[in-house]
Amino acid sequence: MKTTSENNANERFLSDWIAGKITDDQLKTMVSEFDFKAYQKLKFSLQAIQVSEADMQKNFAAIQEKIAIKQHRKKSKVRPIFAYAAIAASLVLFFGLYHLLAFSNTFQTDYGKSATLVLSDHSEVTLNAKSKMRFPSLFQYNRTLKLEGEAYFKVAKGSTFTVETAQGKVQVLGTQFNVNVSQDCFEVHCFEGKVKVTTPTTTHILTHGKSVRIYRNNAETWDDETHQKPTWINGESSFSNAPLQTVIAQFQNQYHYQVEFPKTLSTVRFTGSFTHHDFNTALQSICLPMHLNYSKTDSETIRISE
Repeated sequence: MKTTSENNANERFLSDWIAGKITDDQLKTMVSEFDFKAYQKLKFSLQAIQVSEADMQKNFAAIQEKIAIKQHRKKSKVRPIFAYAAIAASLVLFFGLYHLLAFSNTFQTDYGKSATLVLSDHSEVTLNAKSKMRFPSLFQYNRTLKLEGEAYFKVAKGSTFTVETAQGKVQVLGTQFNVNVSQDCFEVHCFEGKVKVTTPTTTHILTHGKSVRIYRNNAETWDDETHQKPTWINGESSFSNAPLQTVIAQFQNQYHYQVEFPKTLSTVRFTGSFTHHDFNTALQSICLPMHLNYSKTDSETIRISE
């Protein structure tokens, strides 16, 4: 009978093999021929499973059911119960690892920085300043990304996935679009193709040039076909009738300053743009058209007033 240490070793070999850390030939030298064939069958079965976030209770119940079926079909070749227990433990280990790895990859940017990532399906994601995206190691099975901040997506033709944010989600199919999520505001602009934007209170289908903003649970839509991609990609943030608090949040992300302003200005709307390359010019671009005053209170804080 296998000892506990041997079972633990086999489980570790299985998890490393599924994760691609060891090859088939290497695994053959580490486990018995019977175990290797069993692991091959398990891996083949797992590849057919459509997985999102791992539900451990549900998965374990499914494992128990599969084992019961196998026992019924193979009464004439009954194996020791510990063999099935080892397989079940290996599956539970796999799903446990998957649960840990589901969104283990983090792609993020600092103040004033942007960066581009190419996903495994050749889709491109460009993050604006002070943004974060998490995505699974097994992206081919769990086609979901989680976004904080702002990102521009250039999706590979024929590829589909979902972008989840704290305020809603965007479902895509071969398209180019921009997502910006901040406090009280969720904004999506479609540059090519079609996207479906869903929040707890509303659903919108966007096509080329269409935009939607959900601000404090109110939806606003507009058309803009003047750009082929977001202006921030080229170093300038542009806004169309955006709440001033959203504009200031973008300014803070670019220049790493804390901005203090009266709450009465939070909902005032701004149309215009500011550069990412010069702090003073950017601040003037926001304040002067709105007849606002500004001053630096210390090295990291700016105060805006009416």
